[in-house]
Amino acid sequence: MNNSKNLLSNTKSLVLLGVFIALGAILMLIEIPYPPVPFLKFDLSELIVLLTVEVFGLVPAIIVAAAKSIVNIMLGMSATPMHIGSITAFIASTTMACLYVLVKKYLSGTTVVNKSLRFLLVITGFSSILTLCNYLFITPIYFGGLWFTDIIGWATLESFIPGLPFDLGYGAAIAFVYLPFNAIKGLLVLGIYEMIAPRLLVALQKILKNLKLSPVVSE
Repeated sequence: MNNSKNLLSNTKSLVLLGVFIALGAILMLIEIPYPPVPFLKFDLSELIVLLTVEVFGLVPAIIVAAAKSIVNIMLGMSATPMHIGSITAFIASTTMACLYVLVKKYLSGTTVVNKSLRFLLVITGFSSILTLCNYLFITPIYFGGLWFTDIIGWATLESFIPGLPFDLGYGAAIAFVYLPFNAIKGLLVLGIYEMIAPRLLVALQKILKNLKLSPVVSE
């Protein structure tokens, strides 16, 4: 999964990468609120990042992840403090791409068992890393601080979901809110990707041949 050198030396392939960036930026604009915590929203822009991984490799995928977030900021769509929403999108996309590459390196088979294990490992890792980032700095910045120590004394579950008959401290609240949210997001992205990727990769294989790049189709 590495056409990075060919990509950077081929103008036509750079245009294709630009198309991927544009598609990723568009998908970032389509947000679905998470009902228990409406200020959290799902977007499926990681689909384009995973597609870039398969076609060009990990480094170009990270470039796409960064560029789509920058475009989101430039379009004025990042209304969160310090553009933390767009930064989080970059972290999420990069995390998923890296985990996808790492896990697939050791579980590359097409059997149901291998695919299920890949799903489980990527989603578990994705949820854990994003939840940790939310604990340390993402949520603190969103709430007006910089680091978890700035809000740990007063941010509780009530800050996320008012009106519940119980409350939780900061750490437990972060786990309660973000672990399921990130797990659902990971499941959505991987599930949709597994459904659409085979046909898209076959089509892209033909395009890459015309661009005189070595096509990469993982399965």
